[in-house]
Amino acid sequence: MTIAKYSTLIRTFNSQRSLPATLQALQAQTHQPSRYIIVDSGSTDRTLLELPPDSLVHRFVGTVFNYSEALNQGVDLVSTDLVLIISSHTVLENPVAIEQAIRVLESNPNIGAAYMSDDNVGPLRHEVIDENNFNGFNGLWNSCSLVRVELLRMRPFRTDVFTAEDQEWARWLIAQHRMTVARIAGARMFNRNPRSSSLRKRANEYVSVAYFTNRKLLSWPNLLRVGFGVVTPRVRVTIRERIYKAWLLVRLIKCHFGKPIAESRYF
Repeated sequence: MTIAKYSTLIRTFNSQRSLPATLQALQAQTHQPSRYIIVDSGSTDRTLLELPPDSLVHRFVGTVFNYSEALNQGVDLVSTDLVLIISSHTVLENPVAIEQAIRVLESNPNIGAAYMSDDNVGPLRHEVIDENNFNGFNGLWNSCSLVRVELLRMRPFRTDVFTAEDQEWARWLIAQHRMTVARIAGARMFNRNPRSSSLRKRANEYVSVAYFTNRKLLSWPNLLRVGFGVVTPRVRVTIRERIYKAWLLVRLIKCHFGKPIAESRYF
């Protein structure tokens, strides 16, 4: 039984160390991409030489890099009904993961997207994320997400959302468009982002989700909870974690007085 074709959209910037593993894993899938679309932000290494020969390379247009804008520019070039948005740091080791994700989408037209979670234990399975269990962090991961292109054209990623643009888009899909997202486990999806432990990256994502996606995170009870993480007497809370919580608390309080602004950085 045939299943839908899909394109793969990858943002790159000096990704020569990680991109080959990403591409190798995609080429090992039982259902491979019909086209690779690359949005490159001015790589100066061998990134573009690592690409399959028929890849469509688009140079990011803009003076300042923006996560959402890079994806939107890539989506404009997609000709298939489905697009796999995947990070150049991501490796998808389960060879039937994409085929399974497509079958999930085909089984229910109300599922607007399916993404691979970092729950890599057990067989492939999925749960539905809807208005009842969406919390602002589990809606969509552009580390590895399969999305219906018509929905991305209907409502692109917001460029003022400086990071976690995937979660804000999921909020629109679930709350405004009354659709759902499939969260797939068992895909053996590994995001080997070298800056994954960056406190700046972590704080930016939390602040973005709090302001643009889940305003409950700006509530005073939650601010008190974050503040408690600074002063808690628990021995196992590191100094680094206390500093992070203090910085995060200040940034969350500032959100009550104005829209947060931060620079999108390609990690």
